[in-house]
Amino acid sequence: MTDKKQQSNGRSYRRLLSYLRDLKTPFIIAILGNLLYAAMDVWFISLTEVLTDEGLIAGKVEVLKLAPVFIVGIIFVRGIASIISVYCMDRVGQTVVQKLREQLIENYIGLSCYFFDKNSSGELISKVTFNTQQVANASSDAITKMVREGGSIIGAIGVMFYTNWRLASIFFLSMPVIAILVGFASKRFKKVSRNIQDAMGGVTQTAQEIVEGYKVVKTFGGEAYETKRFSVAAQTNRRQQLKLTLAKAVSVPLIQLIAAFAMAGVIFYSAIEMEGNSLTPGEFVAMMLLMMFILKPLKVISNVNVVLQQGIAAAESIFEILDFEKEKDEGTSDLSSISQSINFSNVSFKYPESEQLVLKNISFEAKQGETVAFVGKSGSGKSTLTNLLLRFYEVSEGAIEFDDKNINQFKLASLRNQIAYVSQQVVLFNDTVKANIAYGEKEIDEQRLIEAAKKAHALEFVEKMPNRFDTYIGENGSKLSGGQRQRLAIARAIYKSAPIIILDEATSALDTESERHIQAALDALTENRTTFVIAHRLSTIERADKIIVMEEGEIVEQGDHRSLLEENRVYAKLQAMQFSE
Repeated sequence: MTDKKQQSNGRSYRRLLSYLRDLKTPFIIAILGNLLYAAMDVWFISLTEVLTDEGLIAGKVEVLKLAPVFIVGIIFVRGIASIISVYCMDRVGQTVVQKLREQLIENYIGLSCYFFDKNSSGELISKVTFNTQQVANASSDAITKMVREGGSIIGAIGVMFYTNWRLASIFFLSMPVIAILVGFASKRFKKVSRNIQDAMGGVTQTAQEIVEGYKVVKTFGGEAYETKRFSVAAQTNRRQQLKLTLAKAVSVPLIQLIAAFAMAGVIFYSAIEMEGNSLTPGEFVAMMLLMMFILKPLKVISNVNVVLQQGIAAAESIFEILDFEKEKDEGTSDLSSISQSINFSNVSFKYPESEQLVLKNISFEAKQGETVAFVGKSGSGKSTLTNLLLRFYEVSEGAIEFDDKNINQFKLASLRNQIAYVSQQVVLFNDTVKANIAYGEKEIDEQRLIEAAKKAHALEFVEKMPNRFDTYIGENGSKLSGGQRQRLAIARAIYKSAPIIILDEATSALDTESERHIQAALDALTENRTTFVIAHRLSTIERADKIIVMEEGEIVEQGDHRSLLEENRVYAKLQAMQFSE
């Protein structure tokens, strides 16, 4: 099991390093800069042997006079190396983060609706913001310190062996013990880091719900409940952070303690060698300074190990998303012409990982230009039908056919390009009025834009805005009223001018006068277009060519308004109930 985890770590880090292929030049420059930085540090300390033996003990003044020149030169070169390495490595890290964020968003857009049903939006957002930053730290800051401090340790040990191999061997005996301790700490760091990322997703999700639902929170007195709910999420995150802090706090002193024992052994053996005159004062001073110098890089590398494991854990969580199966798009044909008929043939549907059918043996036909309305109680499967038409979900049994061709034969983009959708839950973007109405268009037809706004009765309030069509409407249209938001959504559908229209209670947020205007606009919009209407108010669908009444995922009645009233069954009872209300 441990080997599998190590292999997983190795694969994740190798995959992460693959993002550096296009960044070889700045990466190599950064590595060389860090190695030069480490070399200057080690060289600076190694000069103490010459200063001690030649300058102080032998009394060579010229050596002491040259020392300041060397010191200034070394610090200058060290500073230049630091600037270059830090900038280049940070450039590498931020570029990797940009690539990962772009890939994540691209993947999110390409994933199925089922994926978003299973995962909370807060967790998904946290991966784009928090987890990618963890990767940035691992790919820039951690590598910088690993190379710089690792180079310092290797350089210092090399000088130690060159100065006195016997004393260096004693000190080097501590390295395997330190390596075992670092390996054990790495596993702990990674496990806790994964827990922190999950907890951070919970914090993000809860905060997002509070911010977005502030009106409901205030109206229903949920302040105390939401405060407590967020407190629980924040406490979970705090506990995981403290576990990481404790693991880090314990590992660093332990590593330094092991090194201290090695240093004590070196000092004891140095005393023996100095008695035999086989160790000079300069060598002893240089060895002591090199050993003390190594303690700092050991501490830094131990701390960097935390960042590295955080980055690997974050990278694994990101790669899980990148490897997630995308929305199936196996179609090869383009749906370019207007369909003469859309046929649901014995369509049944159940959600993945569920055995319960949501739709059962649904069969009906919608001919070109017809309006088909779906009515029934909430949860009867009306919206699910339209989701299948858009291929947000795949049919479990049966088939949906466009002119006798299975819907799966068409490319997704081609299929959805033929459909305009207006939902009861309006989705607008924090952009201009123009961008929201002509959403998805590369080039905007100004005349068509104005006409769409006019037909949707949106022009009357758009013209009163400070920048008219170039006015920003806020997050999800927060600067607009409910009716205005709905009218913009309808204008978006009108602008698209698709041959198939889906209206999911599209007039629900409008006042009576606006609804009357919009209904007239929708009548014009749906002329010669195949229209699917999900309706709760039956008065809006009396002129539909076909009304389908649904209960618990099944069709219990279908026909036009008059014939269904004459049958005096479910539809007639719904009509009577609404009329009495």
